Order: sequence, then C-alpha cells, then structure tokens
Amino acid sequence: MNLILTIKIPVYATESRNKVEKCISNLLGYLPELEEIENKECTMLTSKDAKIESLQKFFDHIRRVKILDTVRKCAILDNTNNDLIINLHKHALYVNRIAVISSDTFSALGNLQIVINSNNPRRILEWLAPKTEKGFELEKTSFGGIFKK
Repeated sequence: MNLILTIKIPVYATESRNKVEKCISNLLGYLPELEEIENKECTMLTSKDAKIESLQKFFDHIRRVKILDTVRKCAILDNTNNDLIINLHKHALYVNRIAVISSDTFSALGNLQIVINSNNPRRILEWLAPKTEKGFELEKTSFGGIFKK
C-alpha cells in the first residue's frame, strides 16, 4: 500500500521555532526535513518526506493509554483527497504527551496536523485506531500489518 505522511505545524511570531520543532521530534522520534511556507499570520512548517514508519511511537502510545476511540472519533476522513487527518495539541506534544483535537476543541497556538494520504484512508483509520470494546481492540493490530497487505 502506498502511504504518504505529511506533518504540518504553524510557528507564530511569539513562538520559538526550536520549541515547535521539538513537538515534531517528540511525536516522530526524529526531526524530518522541513519546508517553510510563509503567510500573513505565521510560518507553516511542513514535512512531506516523513516516513510512515515514524508513526510507530504514536501507534504504540494511543494503545498504551487506551485512546483509540478518541483518535477514531476525532480523525477526519477526506475522501476527496484520500487523506486521513489527525490534529494533535501542540503544547501537549512539547511536553511529550499526546492530546487529540476534535472539531470542538480549541488550541490557541494551533495544532500539529498528521496527514496520511492513501488510496484507502478508511482502511488506514481501521489499522491505526480500530474499533474497541471496553478500551481494547476487537482484533489485535500490529504496526507492520498495514504494510504487508
């Protein structure tokens, strides 16, 4: 399956770029090559070359703290562009925590956005955050499982 992982995060004039980059490295475990896109409000840092394997830490964390249902509920499926979009709270990432942002949650300084492009974004969501019963996956999923099918 062909997957493209893009990370997007705004850097406002009042923020330290190093601290914003730390949010990315806390999520992925490394800092990918970043492209800067300037607009009136902020600089948007994007990484279009992030490896899908770098989501291993996120994949494991959402299982360990049992937030699969939250990730599933807050994920956005964009079938027009074949994207799965997950928004994470920037401040939580800075302190090495994960807080998922829903459409009714607000993050004053923006959020880190994970965009996974695939020919089947629903299947990616089922793999990343499968349905659960009482907080446990109905069918155990391994991280590498999506790459083998």
